[in-house]
Amino acid sequence: MRYILALLILTISLTAYCQGSKDLQNQARTYREEGYKLQSVGNYEGALSYYSKAVELDARYYEVYNDLGVLYESMGNEDMAVQMYNKTLDINKDYLPVYTNLAFYYERKGDIQQASKWWTKRFEAGRPGDYWQEVAKQHLLALGTYPELKREALEKKALELSKEVVYKREQARLKVLEEARLHFDMAAGLFNKSDFPAAIRELEFADSLDYNDNQLRKNIREMEAKAKKSHAKTQALAAAQSAVAYINAEDYLSAGEKLKAALAAVLQMSADKN
Repeated sequence: MRYILALLILTISLTAYCQGSKDLQNQARTYREEGYKLQSVGNYEGALSYYSKAVELDARYYEVYNDLGVLYESMGNEDMAVQMYNKTLDINKDYLPVYTNLAFYYERKGDIQQASKWWTKRFEAGRPGDYWQEVAKQHLLALGTYPELKREALEKKALELSKEVVYKREQARLKVLEEARLHFDMAAGLFNKSDFPAAIRELEFADSLDYNDNQLRKNIREMEAKAKKSHAKTQALAAAQSAVAYINAEDYLSAGEKLKAALAAVLQMSADKN
């Protein structure tokens, strides 16, 4: 009788424990969703708060550590970003999105060796038809650090095109297309860091390249329009703030010039909108 009672108590305790653990995991996932929503609208501090709550409830929630890596990159804290990516790998070394994030991170930094390492891992872990495997393949081809893959691509393209002159032209086009994509990716990172002038320069350069990808060109021009609008808005606000400072200092001539600059920026934004 005592044995049965003890077993019953143990069963009830384990059931309660498992239910409590499941409730915490569900709450952690809710926090992650809230964090992602805030991150998507640029509220990085709010997103950081929710992601932190998620991992407090579920310390092995590796997807959130990856999210934190992306978030810290957007906030300009590269050391913490790498720590979070590594934390993701400590928990789940087979989580493929972190390979991609690390590859992009090192590529933006110009660390070709590390970028190639993570693109190679992502490519070799993918399956045929996997979108991110194809992305990894294209980046490795552009970096020129995966000889077997490059040779395979060249041989395949040669068979398809058959004529040497057409083959060379196609390879040149692919190289330019990949270059445009790389500059677009760099512009996206700069845009997320609110470095609009640098983002605009990258986008203008990407748009100036001669490649045949209408969707990419559309994406580049849409981001360029957003970057120019954000830059103009930033300039208008800065000019208006300077004008207020000059007025307080009773330097009305300088205040007037700053107000003119702010008004010009506002009028330009209004014209662009219409």
